[in-house]
Amino acid sequence: MTLLYLALVWLIGCGLLRWLFPAPLRWSLHNALLLFLAAGIGIGIASTLYFLTLASVGPKILVLASVEGVALMAALALGILVKRRGTLLQWAPGPPTPWYFTAALGVALASAVIMFIVCTLTKPHGEWDAWAIWNMRARFLFRAGEFWRDAFSNQLDWSHPDYPLLIPGIVAMCWTLARAESTLAASAAAFLFTLGTVGVLFSTVGVLRGKMQAFIAGILLLGSASLMVNGANQYADVPLGYFILGTLALLCLQDRYPEDLRFSVLAGLTAGFAAWTKNEGVLFLVAVIAARAWAISRYGNRATLTPQFLRLAAGFAAPVAVIAFFKVRFAPPNDLLSKQPSHIIAHVADIGRWITVVEGYVQETFRIGYFLIPIVLVLALYWYLVRFKVEQRQRPAIATILVALGLTLAGEFAIYVALPGDASWQVQTSFERLLLQLWPSGLLAFFIAANTPQLYKPSKAAEKGKSAKKAVKPAAK
Repeated sequence: MTLLYLALVWLIGCGLLRWLFPAPLRWSLHNALLLFLAAGIGIGIASTLYFLTLASVGPKILVLASVEGVALMAALALGILVKRRGTLLQWAPGPPTPWYFTAALGVALASAVIMFIVCTLTKPHGEWDAWAIWNMRARFLFRAGEFWRDAFSNQLDWSHPDYPLLIPGIVAMCWTLARAESTLAASAAAFLFTLGTVGVLFSTVGVLRGKMQAFIAGILLLGSASLMVNGANQYADVPLGYFILGTLALLCLQDRYPEDLRFSVLAGLTAGFAAWTKNEGVLFLVAVIAARAWAISRYGNRATLTPQFLRLAAGFAAPVAVIAFFKVRFAPPNDLLSKQPSHIIAHVADIGRWITVVEGYVQETFRIGYFLIPIVLVLALYWYLVRFKVEQRQRPAIATILVALGLTLAGEFAIYVALPGDASWQVQTSFERLLLQLWPSGLLAFFIAANTPQLYKPSKAAEKGKSAKKAVKPAAK
């Protein structure tokens, strides 16, 4: 039953996205991207409705089933009855893709799925954060009945009771509707987010840069062992990375299709769900708003700034309102806000903490993905071979990604310095997962900017055509 409920949640996202971006019902890159985004959108909507229902009427299964059922029927009605035409996403033109790229992608996908399954079977309850924070909170929401608010007690301050409820909400919703606990709920949701991250990156790069770049990006992300391991460990960093990537990918598509402002609406929604996933998502939401404003003002058409921001705000308004309601009504103060200002000032004035955090940033950068060879060196070699060529229309998108990721890293740096406790331990135990949140989006920026490698020698006909054009030019002049 758990898988059935998650499938119905997925249909909520499918109906909403098909209403926003209608396309013929056939296998295409357009529909593939919508399917990958629909999983996260559906989970975000369902978990939000679960929390609002719980906060309004308590743990009443009939009311919850009715609310979720109405949302499903409304989304399906919108998706089925839509008749208008929308932007059709297709593969960007590029050189043919060799067969061995397809084979390599298939091998990488199979290996990644096997790794995820093995890790899940080995640790069905996930790692520390999964059973000590996310699944424990889901058990409070499911088991405690009228005392479900105890999940946010100050006596559980070691479990971060102020964290948002996207992951605990969807798990507890599945358990409530099924009237039974199962490790399958958290594992299946983690699988959707992990493989969905790869799918969003692959599809977006395919639309913007073509098949070959999409295949290379997909192989690299599937080869990131840390993504599969942390995904199977049911850490919320993977879902957060999914929503960060989805937001930035949609803003890139907004710049490719500037007349279709629905991309900004959906980007606002995914940014809001990023904030509903983890506290770091709130920082990203602020960072992406600032980055988008600067990128459009610097490289884009300033006349589009207001329309895009109105749509962006319309997208994240509902999730942010739910987060504010949760923080004000239920969540205790977080680790930083609960400390005395004098303690925070003392930490900021400690130069040793700054040095420790900088060292951690540098060291962990070379460990991204658990590759045998540091992937940053591989990407540097790839850049040296193909170089970057950023077109004018791509500059706002790349600037948005880089500035948003940079501001997020800078904000996390400040938090590491200001937080109480051992800075070295905090960086060693969490910064690798923080980088994992931003790693897929970093790959998106890299492959949008990189030239497509030319693996085929131009045909004789193409060479003759170029020669003929060169011979005609002087005569034309």
